[in-house]
Order: sequence, then C-alpha cells, then structure tokens
Amino acid sequence: MADLREKQEVSHHEEIDPDQDVDLDKEKLDLSHGKIDAETAKYLDPSLVIDDTLNREIKRKVDKRIMPFLLLIYFCQTFDKGTLAFSSIMGIQADTHLVGQQYSTLGTILYVGYMIGELPVNRIIQKVPLGKFLGILVIIWGVIVCMHAVCKSFPGLMAVRFLLGLFESGVQPSLMTLTTMYYRRVEHPSIISYWYGMQGLQYVLCVAGLLAYSLTFLQSPHVYTWQALYIIVGGFTVVVGIATLIFLPDSPMKAKCWSDREKTEIIERLRVNELGVQDSRWKWEQVREAAADPVVWCFLLMQIAGFIIVNGLATFSNIIVKGLGFSVRQTQLLNLAQGGFSMIIFFGTAWVARWTNQTCLVLIGTMAIALAGTVVLLVVPVSAKTAPGMLLAFYFANFVIAAGSLTYSIVTRNIAGQTKRTCVTAMLFVTYGAGCIIGPQVFRSTDAPRYRIAFATHIGLYAFFIMLTAVLRFIFMRRNHIRRRDHEGANQATGSEAISHDQAFADLTDLQNTKAFRYVY
Repeated sequence: MADLREKQEVSHHEEIDPDQDVDLDKEKLDLSHGKIDAETAKYLDPSLVIDDTLNREIKRKVDKRIMPFLLLIYFCQTFDKGTLAFSSIMGIQADTHLVGQQYSTLGTILYVGYMIGELPVNRIIQKVPLGKFLGILVIIWGVIVCMHAVCKSFPGLMAVRFLLGLFESGVQPSLMTLTTMYYRRVEHPSIISYWYGMQGLQYVLCVAGLLAYSLTFLQSPHVYTWQALYIIVGGFTVVVGIATLIFLPDSPMKAKCWSDREKTEIIERLRVNELGVQDSRWKWEQVREAAADPVVWCFLLMQIAGFIIVNGLATFSNIIVKGLGFSVRQTQLLNLAQGGFSMIIFFGTAWVARWTNQTCLVLIGTMAIALAGTVVLLVVPVSAKTAPGMLLAFYFANFVIAAGSLTYSIVTRNIAGQTKRTCVTAMLFVTYGAGCIIGPQVFRSTDAPRYRIAFATHIGLYAFFIMLTAVLRFIFMRRNHIRRRDHEGANQATGSEAISHDQAFADLTDLQNTKAFRYVY
C-alpha cells in the first residue's frame, strides 16, 4: 500500500489551466531566449486543454500513421537477425566450411558493427530528418541481407555480418526516438512492447519458423535452402524500407498528413511528458550530466548483463532445442510455439507494468522466472521422458527477452534533455552490442549440447540484473521524495502535487527540471 501511495503522489495534472498567466509568461520567456526548438515553437499553444476525448482522438491519428512503421521496421530487424539461427540447421556451416567457433563469431561480428555505428548514428538521428534517414537505413540493410546468399566462405560471411550490424545500429535508437516523439510517457511500456514483440510475431506467423520449415523441402542443385531464406528475407526488408522512405513523417511538425491544428494537438498532448519533442542543438552540460548520473550507469550495466543472456539464447536457440532430442523439422515447428510464447511475454509483462505502475518490480519478477527456467536446464538430465519439461523450461528461460522492452520503457520515460537522451541512447546500445558480442561466446562448442558453463554464467547474471534493478528503483524513489518535499505547491495533507508544465519544451534534463519532472518506474 505504501508503494501504491508513492506512485499516486507523483502523478501529473494533465490539463493546462488557461488562466495561469504566470506559466504562459515563463514559456514566452523561454521562447524569447531561444530555449525551445524553433520548429516545435511554431505549433505550441499552452492554453489548449487536452481532455480524455481529445486525447484518445489524437492517439488514434498517431497510431494510424506511426504505429505500422514501428511494427514493420522492428519486425524486419528481428526477422533478419533470426536468419542466422535458422540457417545454422539448414546447412550453412557445412556449405561455407565453418569450423570450431566460426559460427559463434558470425553472431559476434554483427554487434562489432553495431557498436561502431552507435556513437555517430545517435548524433545523426538528432540532426537529420528521421523518416528519410530510417528509410535509407532499412533499404541498405535489406540489400546486405540478400548479399549473404553469395557468400561461400567464412571471410565473406564476416564482411556482410559486420555491415549488417553497422547499418542496423540506428534502428532501435530511431524507434525509441519515435516513441518519445509521438507518445505520452504512460503509453511507452505498451508502445515499446508492441514493436519489440515483433520478434515473437515473426515466429508465430511463419515468417521465420514456417518459412524456414517450408524451405527444407526445396530441392535445387543451384540454390541452397539457406541462400533462398536470405534472398526472401532481404527482399521483403527492401520493400519495407522504400515504404518508410516515402510515407514515414520526419516529425509531427513536418508531417504533410496533418493540419497545423492537428500538429498543435499532437505536440500539446505531449506537454505532460516533460521530455520535449526534438532539439538538434548539442549541449555539453547535458553530456557531462549523462556521464555522471548513477541512473545511467545502472541502465548500462543492466543492458550488458541482460543481452549477454538474450543474444546467447537467440543465437543458439535452435541448437539448444535440437539438443533436447528433436529433429530439424520438429525444431523449426517448435519455433512457432516459442514465438507465441514470446508474444505473451512481451505483451503480458507490458500490460502488468502499466496496470500496476510498477515497471521495476515487474522486471524483477520476469527475470526471476527466467532464472528458474535456467536452473532446470542446468541441473535436469536430458532424456525422452524429460524432453517436454526441458522444452518448457527453455521457454521460461526466454522470459529474459522482456528485459529489453521493459528497460527501454524505463529509459524513455526517465531520461530528459535531447542531448542527454542522445548520449544515453548511444551508450545504451554500445553496451547492448557488447552484451551481444559476449553472449554467443559464452556457448563453447566443447560444451555442446548441454552448455552447462553458459547456463551457470546466466544464473549469476540474473542475480546481478535483479540487484541493479532494485538499486535503480531506490534511486528513483529517493529523488521523487526529495522533489515532493521541496515542491512549494505540494499539498501537505494529501501528499498530492499540482505540477505546472510551463517549461515542458525548454529542453531541460530530468535532473535540471526538479519542479515538474517526476520519475516513473
């Protein structure tokens, strides 16, 4: 109950009182001093009241125009990444003469490209038209996926995997930016789970599992089944990239599909976020703040720990399932069930997080379930009798995939200031790349098919992740407590706050904006 009271106390008033002249004067002052992005400033109207009816109407417009691209682009990214896991049991290792740890290295090199691309790409996202930039990225990486089909040796595969990581590095930061640019903070867990959940949908709809299964029947002296897989997947990605380039707006202000009035409504609906919409100016004080903020370091350590586990399981998922005694075709079909289970994980955890308003606690519970499944995989012997239970334990271990979507929703809602958010996002995905590089290497070929060392390592990482999440939650609670205590407008009797959003678009960081910004966790 105390925890629920804590959450209620940080809620924002979501209606702007048109009679608050002092607040309007503050925003006019920010405008005159150039603190607000000039493009955004053209469409601001602090006197506009966003009631529930108008809020739902605006969100429907945004969903209709933006959501398809969030879903399709991430669908393509997970689809493209998944091709390596499927091709691993379709003959790519034998046909390209891979030996020893070379297959694991193919899973690793992609994230070397990812890490190298992250630092420049996040600054580019802040400076260029986002829709056009993202469309070009998707087209290029689709072509690179097709190029896998012409590779005949380990060096060729290494080259295309590196380039794939380099050009995919901008995808998740762009989608997080779009989520912040168009949606309220309270909506972030659901929105991120929708696009993040596409990695489960692509299994369920066949897109990877059933397609790979169908290609096992391909009999051709000229085209291997894994080559056909890469050509089909890459071609689809190019089509999505062309659609993105043409139809995805660069920002709410530049969208040709909305009137000026609709643009104002979309932007003013985000006033309660205290996150702004965009700002291309680079602010070194925000860079220094990002480097010194302990919250940021919690995020980075959680990211690297979580994705050592996630990418290791993703790269070796089919090999692990096959090692439980299932045939190649059975393994392909079981991926359909795994995909359905993944969607339940993504959407279910996001729903619980939004319903309880306790994202950190839901994240801890999710990782505890994954920990239990991993313990079973480590200690229970494999036999025909235990195989179904072991498969279920593997599905439970995959609860770890929710670590990404839930963590990202905490980041997008709690890091303010465009430059600070750019820096944090860059660091976040550099550590993501580092975790993904390490992940496949934990699975040693000499330890196959049980991979006991890998699963034992995962158990230690789960404990570390849970501890960091608890620390992060404590920091947020402490900061909110201090801000409520010092807030002059706090009602001492009820503990509630009447927060004014008069500087919501002034590009203040979460640490600078102590009067209006409250952490949600």
